[in-house]
Amino acid sequence: MSTFRHFKEGHLVLPADLLFRFQEIFDSAQEFLVWQFFYFQNTSSLEAIAPSEIAQATGQDLMIINDLIEGLVEKGLLELKEISVAGEVDILFNAFPLFDRLEDLHQPQASLPLEETAPPLLENDLLQLVSDFERELGRMLSPFELEDLQQSLEEGTAADLIRAALREAVFSGKTNWRYIQAILRNWRREGITTVAQVEAKNAEREQVNPKQVTASAEFYDAMNLWKD
Repeated sequence: MSTFRHFKEGHLVLPADLLFRFQEIFDSAQEFLVWQFFYFQNTSSLEAIAPSEIAQATGQDLMIINDLIEGLVEKGLLELKEISVAGEVDILFNAFPLFDRLEDLHQPQASLPLEETAPPLLENDLLQLVSDFERELGRMLSPFELEDLQQSLEEGTAADLIRAALREAVFSGKTNWRYIQAILRNWRREGITTVAQVEAKNAEREQVNPKQVTASAEFYDAMNLWKD
């Protein structure tokens, strides 16, 4: 399991490499401390941590905390997303991008010529899925949605099955990310792992609950011509 996947599972222990590569990642100990607050929030049942709470806990001025958060976001170590709930705007923080940076530091420099390297199949599937989703949803995917999409592929969900869930959502007129995830979860519970199984399930449902067909008055008038 990669460092990113391992710590996303909720383990609260930080890797030793994060300490020994400290200078390659953080600009200051204060920046590291602020990141840890959001990491704790992401790996626990805590719903949110406000910058003011971090300021109070660390004894720092709120303006300094906000500057540190902004620096983490600019360096790609922290992601934020604004959501609107009941007219109020909430900000969600994601501390996991730091582990991508740590993984990059472990990767050896590519030595093969560009023409000899090729993107893995998983990356091709992800790129095509992103294109399909953004076309059907009519908008760009958020970083959190991209992460979920990539994780679904890494966990073995077939790209065609994800695409089938997108079609189901579009057909139902519910083109939101949570609905698509719910479809995939239901299929997993039912042991459905292929598009063929989805089609078989839909066909079975049609047999049990056939669609009601309403004939027009003209049709019935025409049928009356054959009566004695």
